[in-house]
Amino acid sequence: MRTQTIQFPAYQAPCVFPEKIDDLGEAISALGLKINYPVIVLIGGNIHDEHLEVTQRAIQGIAKAAEDLGALIICGGTMGVMAVIAEVRAQHQYQFPLVGMAPERKVTWPNGPKSRRFLWWGEERCDLASGYSHFILVPGEEFGDESPWITEAAKYFSQGNKSVTVLMNGGKVSRRDIELSLKDSRPVIAVSGTGRFADELANQEKRHELIKIVPANDERAFAETIRGFLV
Repeated sequence: MRTQTIQFPAYQAPCVFPEKIDDLGEAISALGLKINYPVIVLIGGNIHDEHLEVTQRAIQGIAKAAEDLGALIICGGTMGVMAVIAEVRAQHQYQFPLVGMAPERKVTWPNGPKSRRFLWWGEERCDLASGYSHFILVPGEEFGDESPWITEAAKYFSQGNKSVTVLMNGGKVSRRDIELSLKDSRPVIAVSGTGRFADELANQEKRHELIKIVPANDERAFAETIRGFLV
């Protein structure tokens, strides 16, 4: 299994490239991470301008909860919600592990592979966000290929502990992530007021019993709900 150190301007982050999902245990060991964390799986993507302020505050609440609880956060490692959680972690110098998981063929990093595009076809890559403590880049050419890997990683990291999925906004990939969380009996907190899929769930009259809706602007309720699922 390949390993690499990604050199960002202010720090460096270890990265592993497992080839099959059964390699996750070896990959996690190579990163120097333990198991038995409370785990937060943070799901979401691009943030629309009208939801930016409230989403940023909610992400600050997630980061503080992770730090207070000694939790580990798994997120997609690129843009939108995924970039903001990394920014908050770096800004506050939090020490909780933040693990970015993404398909290798869809991302790049400083001195990493370049996008190749010619007219309407080619390979476009998204930058990994600075601020993550660790990266696991998995086989795949499309966002969403990492979804089953995230589910398995959450189970592995949380052995002997609890886990929860938190949804902010979200689109097609997030729908698959939530389906996998529910299939794995992992409770979901959908943060209403952050737009897109999270608000769609909030507006449903009937939803899965494992989905709990929490308003993004109710910071106290949000923190208490996360704590309630993980403690």
